[in-house]
Amino acid sequence: MSGKWSGLVKLAAAAAIGATVASGATALAGSDDATAARAKEPANIGQVKNDVKAYYGDYLDAAGKHHYSDTSRFAKDTKNVVADAKRYLQQQLGRVKNPAIVLDVDDTSEITYGWEADNDFGFDPVKQQQAIDNGTFTANKPVLELTNWAVQHGVKLYFLTGRNELQGPQSLKNLANEGYPAPAGAFFKPKVTAPDYLPCGLTCNTVQYKSGTRAHIEATGAKIVLNVGDQFSDLEGGYALRPIKLPNPMYYLP
Repeated sequence: MSGKWSGLVKLAAAAAIGATVASGATALAGSDDATAARAKEPANIGQVKNDVKAYYGDYLDAAGKHHYSDTSRFAKDTKNVVADAKRYLQQQLGRVKNPAIVLDVDDTSEITYGWEADNDFGFDPVKQQQAIDNGTFTANKPVLELTNWAVQHGVKLYFLTGRNELQGPQSLKNLANEGYPAPAGAFFKPKVTAPDYLPCGLTCNTVQYKSGTRAHIEATGAKIVLNVGDQFSDLEGGYALRPIKLPNPMYYLP
């Protein structure tokens, strides 16, 4: 996941989980024109935020900080998706030579929900950097369990994230502290110097960067069985037997 999104625009994807309340029709209430107007308008941003919080089973701790619930629809959906991914990986073991899994970081390997809600779902790169420096984000438990199981069964682990290369060392330290095994490779979006395998250099969009990096990983002899991410742009471009889309109604990254 990249850190370049708008605090309002990023919530648009949340409408998919049931945000149906429209705002401010100018036509007379009860008229056909009013009904048509409401049907065309986007969901009210306040209602969308409430729907997102409900999806995550939002609750506040004693310090007033937001958290997601392990019994939430989000947690259940994530467990189901990861369980399907594990079954597929099990089927491929012994069939695929040098199997590998590729994981995005934000809202894939780690969950940023509490931090997002604490910041009213707005993005501030300075605050994001502070969160990374402080190890604020928490491990995505089903993904963590899948990853450890995979590595124990001879599958190579690669992290592939939109976080920039300067955020790499602390990000890897946090992932290790959360219980993730040491990866065979970790790739952060180039900010200073681009590798030769990315012809788009420092101007790559997400799909170019991630698919190009997966192609590079496979060129080393690994075969990516699972490519796990929370955005469709994490998954597009091929170079994986099975793309795995995790739920994330908080934002959309092209």
